[in-house]
Amino acid sequence: MQRDHVLFTCGATNDNVVQKIGAGSIHTICCRGEFCNSGPFPERPRASNGMSWNAGLVLTIGPIFLTFVIIFALLCFLCKKKRAVLTSRRDRKFVEEGREQEMLAFATAARANGKAPLGDNDTDEIRATAAGDSTIEEYLGGQSCTSGSGSGQIQLVPRTLSKQVALAERLSSRGDSSILARGSFGREIWRGVWRSEDVAVKIYGSRDEPKWARETEAYMRLLPSRQHDNVLGYIGSDVTSRAGCTQLWIVTNYHPSGSLYRHLLRLVKAVNHEQMFKICSSIAEGLLYLHTEIQGTRGKPAMAHRNLASRNVVVKRDGSCAIADLSCCATQDKLAERFDTTRLSSRRYLSPELLDQSYERECLEGFRQADIYSLGLIFWEVCTRCSSNGVASDYSAPFAEWLTSDKREPTHEEILKVVVTDRRRPSIPDCWHEDQSLSGMARLIRECWYQRAAARLPILRIKKTLVKLATSDPDVDLRTD
Repeated sequence: MQRDHVLFTCGATNDNVVQKIGAGSIHTICCRGEFCNSGPFPERPRASNGMSWNAGLVLTIGPIFLTFVIIFALLCFLCKKKRAVLTSRRDRKFVEEGREQEMLAFATAARANGKAPLGDNDTDEIRATAAGDSTIEEYLGGQSCTSGSGSGQIQLVPRTLSKQVALAERLSSRGDSSILARGSFGREIWRGVWRSEDVAVKIYGSRDEPKWARETEAYMRLLPSRQHDNVLGYIGSDVTSRAGCTQLWIVTNYHPSGSLYRHLLRLVKAVNHEQMFKICSSIAEGLLYLHTEIQGTRGKPAMAHRNLASRNVVVKRDGSCAIADLSCCATQDKLAERFDTTRLSSRRYLSPELLDQSYERECLEGFRQADIYSLGLIFWEVCTRCSSNGVASDYSAPFAEWLTSDKREPTHEEILKVVVTDRRRPSIPDCWHEDQSLSGMARLIRECWYQRAAARLPILRIKKTLVKLATSDPDVDLRTD
């Protein structure tokens, strides 16, 4: 008998108590019935020879996997550090080559009241960071200008945008208020470089803070909806300082052709019918987008531009246009704010009711009708540079024939006399009547600049008329939505 076995005998009158070698006592009881011990009996557990197979696998593969994770994290850190070094070297080389002599010292500016500088929310267009509530939105709501984060489609990390943009070329000069030149009342336009991409930087002075805030808010209201091809693409806003002076930045897409005014003025060759329709229809598309209210979670309110002019329209590389300068843009809930038309730089484009202050100040539709008047003048500018039977006129600003100087903007009194008192409109050349497309454009233009605002065409009708004229011209192959 083996040492770990116990002798067991059944038939005794008393229960057995047996002492097992090396263990305690074992108490056994015999059953008396038939087949009472025929049931299953527990098996004796086997002694374990060591750890399980799964535990061994974990102990073998675990350290290897952890090593790979550490190596991968280290490589990512080194790549990020190398990229930062290369970017720093590129920017330093950019400055040393003399391409930017007046580059901003991108120090973070504190506001006059001692609060942190105003930033902007984060962008996803030329991507930065997505986040929660916007600092600019807090500012516009009258709250503190602390750094924070924002949600939205295309805005940038607060307080860092101006540090990432290198100003490369000043596009402004005295007396030129082009959208890619000097703006009104001291605004400057620069070409900048941000993440190897050209951008346009509009710089406001601290005295123009309400304009900057209004334009920033207008872009923010457009953000929930899609970025429209015919409205100048917005990248972000920022507040910075230069030589102790606060500067308010708005960074947008850059278009080297500049404003429509400059494009038409410097054209060596007249535009053809297809180019004319492309310019006019793209401007109409952009204005239709602004004027239209879009419902839903990604919607936008209806807007009026209120400062539409050829200087505030930019020409893109493909020949289409985008509406810019939303500093005077208004929605129905903002009409209570004072709107001073005498300080606008584009007075010759103001409608009669805006010039004589006879418009309804609390009605957005009145301002949208004023935009239609301005649109008609822009169409006239474009059509005068269009070739008809091989003949095209030189560029001329609207009402130039009745104003003392075509080089400068007229005073409020001068344009008031021409438009309201004398009820004059730019002349339609006789050669247009011999051209089917230009003749149709002449009729459309006249319906845009009626003296009575309610008689002017709505923007949707203008767009449909342009599509109809373009499709009826055999020389025009224009893609329309």
